[in-house]
Amino acid sequence: MTKKTALILSGGGAKGAFQCGAEKFAREVKGYQWDIIAGVSVGALNAAMLAMAKYERLFQVWNTITQDQVYTGGFNLKSLFKIFFGAKSFYSNDPLRRLLQTELEPEKIKADLRFGAVSLVSGEYVRFDAGTPNLAEAVLSSTVMPLVWSPVDVTSNYRGMVDGGVRNITPIGDVLDSDPELLVIINCSPETVTVYPKPPGNILEIGMRTLDILMNEIFQNDMREFLRINYLVMEAAIHGVTLHSPSSGRPLKYFDCKIIEPLEPLGDTLDFSQESIQRMLHVGYQRAKEVLGD
Repeated sequence: MTKKTALILSGGGAKGAFQCGAEKFAREVKGYQWDIIAGVSVGALNAAMLAMAKYERLFQVWNTITQDQVYTGGFNLKSLFKIFFGAKSFYSNDPLRRLLQTELEPEKIKADLRFGAVSLVSGEYVRFDAGTPNLAEAVLSSTVMPLVWSPVDVTSNYRGMVDGGVRNITPIGDVLDSDPELLVIINCSPETVTVYPKPPGNILEIGMRTLDILMNEIFQNDMREFLRINYLVMEAAIHGVTLHSPSSGRPLKYFDCKIIEPLEPLGDTLDFSQESIQRMLHVGYQRAKEVLGD
């Protein structure tokens, strides 16, 4: 691959295994190389590992991950008691924090890494990169699902940070200013919202279901707008017309774009059982094969 290529990874919790399988096929079989890697939530974690070229280690992590390597606690009487007395979440993500602190080595980052989190103080989406202080905490903050895990203070300027997917489930906008020629977007959810067999049973399930619906809506709106503009740019170019950005005045360019996403729901966002992870690794690999071709 000679085109300047951006890899864009969405959020999705445990469904990040789908991304790992899809990326493995794209890189190892099709020969894709990533000049820019952007992600939010679990996509930020995968992006950081890929930017360090820790390909085999990332695959190994997903192949051996268990729930207690990601989080502890649960939705029970003890956690409700803690919430009543001021706790900020039902679970603790300390195991994931330790994993990130062990694995992330900023000096080894080779690709242009970009990821984001949302500040509960300002309400804004904040874009981080490889030079961000406390990189492990910054990546951790992008994975924090509100109520599930506690907000993270990355620095004194960036406090109360949570999942970047709250505002930006697939960070397409984070890469366009670098003028890539090809975008590869790996989304962890199918185009349509997953239908549940029954209503959520408790407050945590209600919250998680609401977050899934909101993130699906954000992603679909973002993709519709991006693809609409991309199509208009192409149509205009065919007729010899160049469209310009209304804000910056810069000429708009057409982006070659590949979108890899599952055809069916992958499962529970917090299901880190190896049975589920292995299935999602396989589905990701096969889906990339279908989209990108043998």
